[in-house]
Amino acid sequence: MAESDNSRGEERQEQQEAEGGDFFEKDISRRDFIATSGKVVAGALLASSGLKHLGGSVKADGTRSFTLFTTTDEHQYLLPYNYMEDAANENIGLSKAMTLFEEEAAARDNYMLLSAGDTIQGSMVGNLEFDVEPLEEGETQKIVEIFNEMGYEAAAVGNHELQDFGMDFFEHAVEGAEFPWLAANIRLAGSDEYYVEPYTIVERELDGETVKFGLVGFVPPQTMKWGRDWVEGELEFDDIVPAAEEVLPEVREQADIVIALAHTGLDDSPVDSDAAREDAAAHLAQLNGFDAVVCGHDHSFFPGDYDWMDMEAVDNNLGLIDGLPVVMAGSWGDSLGVIDMELMKQNGQWRIGEVSVDLRKTDENVESHPTVEEMAEDVHEATLEYVRTPIGTSDVAITSFFARVADNPVTQIVNDAQLWWAHNNAELTEGEFADLPILSAAAPFQAGREDPEYFTDVRAGDVTIGDVADIYIYDNELRVMKINGEEVIEWLERSAENFNRIDPDYDGEQDLIDGSFSAFNYDVIDGIDYEIDVTQPEGERIVNATYDGEPLSADQEFLVVTNDYRAGGGGGFGPTERHDPVYAPSGLVNREIIIDYIEEHEPIAPEPTNNWRIKPVEVAGTVHFRSHPDAMEVMVPGLEGKVEFVEIDDEGMGVYDIDIAAL
Repeated sequence: MAESDNSRGEERQEQQEAEGGDFFEKDISRRDFIATSGKVVAGALLASSGLKHLGGSVKADGTRSFTLFTTTDEHQYLLPYNYMEDAANENIGLSKAMTLFEEEAAARDNYMLLSAGDTIQGSMVGNLEFDVEPLEEGETQKIVEIFNEMGYEAAAVGNHELQDFGMDFFEHAVEGAEFPWLAANIRLAGSDEYYVEPYTIVERELDGETVKFGLVGFVPPQTMKWGRDWVEGELEFDDIVPAAEEVLPEVREQADIVIALAHTGLDDSPVDSDAAREDAAAHLAQLNGFDAVVCGHDHSFFPGDYDWMDMEAVDNNLGLIDGLPVVMAGSWGDSLGVIDMELMKQNGQWRIGEVSVDLRKTDENVESHPTVEEMAEDVHEATLEYVRTPIGTSDVAITSFFARVADNPVTQIVNDAQLWWAHNNAELTEGEFADLPILSAAAPFQAGREDPEYFTDVRAGDVTIGDVADIYIYDNELRVMKINGEEVIEWLERSAENFNRIDPDYDGEQDLIDGSFSAFNYDVIDGIDYEIDVTQPEGERIVNATYDGEPLSADQEFLVVTNDYRAGGGGGFGPTERHDPVYAPSGLVNREIIIDYIEEHEPIAPEPTNNWRIKPVEVAGTVHFRSHPDAMEVMVPGLEGKVEFVEIDDEGMGVYDIDIAAL
């Protein structure tokens, strides 16, 4: 894509000139201007790292300051409290984001507050309102009421708005919203009619001048797969970039400034790849027509977290992509995104001039806002009572500290429960499936997200509903796939992308884990035995795979118990993209099966079966990985004496050396 940067700048300049704006005294492209002047372009004009006076190369009739405040992926974390851990967490909470918003807004005259979606589901508050104490007729979800109080102007529809609890609950939960939910790439099945409003036009009076803002929503098209049970036959999802290209001319006719309010992350893959179709924000920013992009979905920070992206257009330090301001404000209320911009009126038209992109992050020094505290008090107390309900005991700690380097209790308890359910289900053990071996796939959902907070940590003793939510954080439903031995290996090869390729002859330090690979895609398949050769390239790492002591046969057929996200093609696993599940019991939630299993078998002791391991290999240098700083307190069987604590890094993560020759 780098090859198109200059031509894209020229196209925008031509477009601007056609609209009456001669914004450059010299005929140079935007990318060339960046290189020669040290300033950057935002939308149609110039931007710098701060709100400074405009350069002499821009002719404007007047300027106005305006700010976009943003949150994203709130996931029902209303207060600084993690219900899965049943503990306060001073780095999260919409109540803290509201405090930051009020502080920042007090210093500005003109602004709006936006959300990039994934709002109504995620924490146990969402489960309470959906299943435990369901919303009654006419009730609005608590977080929506809080959004009303905070004054949100609009929210994008996120994938979790639809895929977990379905369309009926979404429509019920948000019917009291005093702001629109937007998505320009969701249509009613079989028609061109949008499911929700694709965009909204917001007018602001800025010192006597009217400026029209167009806000356009987007959601990953993979929501069709992830929420198949809820949306199939009801909705259709278009790819984000084509949908944007279709709607932009209509929005630009009505708006002075156009903002993508997009529940999508950042990826540098080709625009038509599955990865970039899901995480399309970088490609949106490079379209002619948007002036800013507010994004989410990745639970990451932009600027800040994307120095790995191999795109010339991406400035991870300034928060710019192809010169446009772009912001992603983390998740769970852990930050407030801020785009400060100078709006310039030139030849009667408004443009974005200088901008700065910033993130205000929450911590122990940010007070939880009393208004949100008061509004959330009832659901908070009810949720605490629910998550503290005991269901059994465990004789061992269930943590994900070593889940990405060795078999572990987190995936073991999930696979144990799923296999228990399957072997007691007549639909799978009788009739057409009676002769098929049953396998189970599970991933360690919380196994590090570049900080020590994102791990499963259930210690030996009482096990509560909240603990099970810590083990299995998503509201997935059970699904059963039918695949052959070759496809089992293909499935595991995708999981093995969890690892960097290790050079056994390199005498320096090497990172074992690919930090950009999501832990929720690291599936462990129980019921077979296999090794992962991390010295081999991707696609050639699964070796010595056996079933019942015999080499795995390519054409042998298996049933694999998994969840609706994976069975719907989530994560880019070939077999689950090609095949539909053969058994899809509606409403049967994976987490509930784990609860039933614990109640039936308590006290439990999910000792890893060690059916998989990293293949031992001598390495000239050292191999390390990052995990929770307290990981050595709960060493898993098989790793004793093979892992050594090194240090705690700048992000608070523990760094560990691992002797893969001894595994």
